Amino acid sequence: MDLEGLYGASFVDWEAVSASWTKRTVGSRLLLFAARRYLEAGPGEVRPDRVDFIEPARLAGEIKAAFSSPPEPEDPSSAPWGMFVDAAAAAELEMVPYGERPVLLGELRAGLTRAAEEAGSGTPLARWFIARRDALPGEDLPEDPEYAPV
Repeated sequence: MDLEGLYGASFVDWEAVSASWTKRTVGSRLLLFAARRYLEAGPGEVRPDRVDFIEPARLAGEIKAAFSSPPEPEDPSSAPWGMFVDAAAAAELEMVPYGERPVLLGELRAGLTRAAEEAGSGTPLARWFIARRDALPGEDLPEDPEYAPV
């Protein structure tokens, strides 16, 4: 599993986040506030490959700047980075049809749990993955990603 990619928010569908921003959803506006808080906390170094990836998206400059500069997992700004990633996932979920959300959430939870196991118990990276998993909505949903509401 690509732990660095997961930490860098590779599981977020940034096209859906961009669509959420275009529709001016509440989640996309909360993402902007999360990006600002992260940038105030002191982001990591800007990574050119991430700049190139996010540049075509129709998003606010602060969101692009935040995405382009993730911190190291041990850095104190990894907590606001996590809140930024949580807000991006929430903005994405607003664009996912309601019936598909439980399956997506189950898959995300399972993937984040596995990533935490691979990162090693008690490590900062494992704690970060567990915090992301716990931040997902609908904890009452079954663990089975094949669950579909009736």
